[in-house]
Amino acid sequence: MQQLRSAVAGAVTAVLVLSACSSSDSNTAVRETPEAPQSDVEAAEAAALDAAGGETLDGQVTMLGVLGGAELDAFRTVLAPFETATGVEVQYEGTRDFAAVLQTRVDGGNPPDVVATPAIGEMAGLAEKGELADLREVVGDDVLDANFSTSLLETGSLNDQVFGIFNSVNLGGLIWYDPKTYEGPTDPASWEELQAWAGETAESGTTPWCVGLESGAASGWPAADFIDEILLREAGPEFHKRWREGEEPWTSPEVKHAFETYGGTVADGMVYGGTTNTLSTNFAKAANPMFGEPAGCFILQQATFMGGIITDSLPRLEPGKDLDFFAVPDFNPEYPGIRSISGEIVGMINETPQSVALVKYLATREAGTLIASTGRWLSPNKNVDDNIYQDYFLRKAAQVIAEAEGTYSLGNSLMPQTTVDAFWKAGLDYTQNPEDVDAILQTIEETR
Repeated sequence: MQQLRSAVAGAVTAVLVLSACSSSDSNTAVRETPEAPQSDVEAAEAAALDAAGGETLDGQVTMLGVLGGAELDAFRTVLAPFETATGVEVQYEGTRDFAAVLQTRVDGGNPPDVVATPAIGEMAGLAEKGELADLREVVGDDVLDANFSTSLLETGSLNDQVFGIFNSVNLGGLIWYDPKTYEGPTDPASWEELQAWAGETAESGTTPWCVGLESGAASGWPAADFIDEILLREAGPEFHKRWREGEEPWTSPEVKHAFETYGGTVADGMVYGGTTNTLSTNFAKAANPMFGEPAGCFILQQATFMGGIITDSLPRLEPGKDLDFFAVPDFNPEYPGIRSISGEIVGMINETPQSVALVKYLATREAGTLIASTGRWLSPNKNVDDNIYQDYFLRKAAQVIAEAEGTYSLGNSLMPQTTVDAFWKAGLDYTQNPEDVDAILQTIEETR
């Protein structure tokens, strides 16, 4: 269980680091959660009552998660129709010490009824010990298959049982740019085409890539995440799965090639400020040179949350006009249209009428619509109308997901923390000394 505790600690740490970095700047405005249309709230209340079997249940359900502050306030707007319709009080406990709290509750025989966490590895561990309900039996095959993609269900499955369903999603693999200064392709057919433009830009004396790898104790994660995504899309989902499960070594040619592909973005002349600046720049500020006069760099690779970080820091920017993104193109024509995602997954430990009703409600299109209405997350529910997104970036990201051939979680969200730490450090080491790639990969393999 120690390995699982480490895995969840690492995943939650990364999520909390992102949250802190996106809101800690004193000049950053706190986004208010927009009110969902009354018709959507009423539809969610009807869906909640149906999830409860058409009867008021009363009572309570306990839920342990990582949300706090404005994000928890936003999620409460999703829970409110359930509480109104069913009479059930949702006692949500959000904690930054999620791993320790969950472990203490489980060991003490007082686990929460429902868990919502980005730590999929911890959920898989609980499922392997038989401590999570099979949501195919709780929610039903028809509902799950109708509302969630096969790849999302597979991410939350073990031995043909669904131990968790996604509650919210972030889309990875996006290229952020300023439409007023970026003159490269916005719909490149391949990674080679994008990098050809980047190479020409570097030869002209201007650095194309904006990169920042500093993130406190989690420094290096932006490099690790990008390498992880490259491996998924270069070597394919099956190899990627075997690699993250330890069946393929870190020293394999596929992993080395993914590191080298990433290395093309931080090579001499390709990245703003050079290696030293890349290693010392906080990831949340990596885009700032993009908006200098003149621009110091033009493109930044990062997930959907980056749009909010940039516009919170630079509120003068108008989405779509001053800041936009396109999806990272295919790396390998054999695996087209693959996208990486991260997000919270919901599982049930204690099966009560109240917890069953809550999980069934969260699996509905109506609850997914309210998730989308918060303006903070993408909904994993494939039946949510893209037009519900008031946020420009989320609406566009939802379209990218809708057109994807498959969506998969990154491998380092499912690995033990000792391996994740080594991966993060490897991202830093490789950026600084790419010629040492073989030794760097051997170090991770020995750690694993």
